[in-house]
Amino acid sequence: MKDYIDIIITVLLTKEGQPGSPRRDGYLKLLIQSIDKFTNYPYKIHIVTDVRNEEEERLFVELKDSFKNRDDIFVLKSINTNKELNHVWVHTKIDNRRVGVSSINKSLAYETGIRNTSGKYVCLMDYDCVFLNNWTEHILPLTDSNFFVSAMWRDDLKIARDQFFIYERSKFDEVNLMPDCSIGDTSGNVTHFAVQNSLGFYICKNSSNWGDESLRKHHLLNLEKGEQIWVNSIPFLYHYNRGSSKDDYLFNCWLEEVEKYLGDK
Repeated sequence: MKDYIDIIITVLLTKEGQPGSPRRDGYLKLLIQSIDKFTNYPYKIHIVTDVRNEEEERLFVELKDSFKNRDDIFVLKSINTNKELNHVWVHTKIDNRRVGVSSINKSLAYETGIRNTSGKYVCLMDYDCVFLNNWTEHILPLTDSNFFVSAMWRDDLKIARDQFFIYERSKFDEVNLMPDCSIGDTSGNVTHFAVQNSLGFYICKNSSNWGDESLRKHHLLNLEKGEQIWVNSIPFLYHYNRGSSKDDYLFNCWLEEVEKYLGDK
């Protein structure tokens, strides 16, 4: 096992993953820019996307070509073979909860990345995130003393969310645990395993609906939507929340505000 972080990012290349919809890979480019700026630990970036039709195949080839000069960025096709579009509803295997098929697809994309990597740390991320400050020196020590670290908690489902979710690979490998969408939502099985086995985990302070919304007044980005995440009182991450479904106006607000922030830092 090699001493670096495998950052695995799931990507919808178009709005809501629908054929013919506006492009949304602008999120990815800014996230990678922030990773390069604020990650002070060896890392590799693995971008995983569904390739279910001719348009997604074309966009996949374009995306792979755009990173051909980076030897630390890899673009992968998800193992997902489901042809259903993302608005279709399905049910989780264990608790029979109704979820969008995109949750199942996202879990399969994460599994693709995990199975094709070998770094000491695994960091799962949504692409509508951006790092705000240096983070590895604060987060990695927490993975040493916890089963995993997550940006947010969803109280109605009693699970940690995986918009930002990091762990030491060996801890999951030792118990043959793969994040999936069998209970609650994506990666919900991991929280249930940890609770059932009395394994500690860490949830970061955040301004989400399930966190502390009063913290919104401390946001570093001037955006109407989204939530900010802290570690050791340091704001280190911003998540736009369902970025792939944002309309053109909100998408462009993100691009403008994040580009400004990263340019000023």
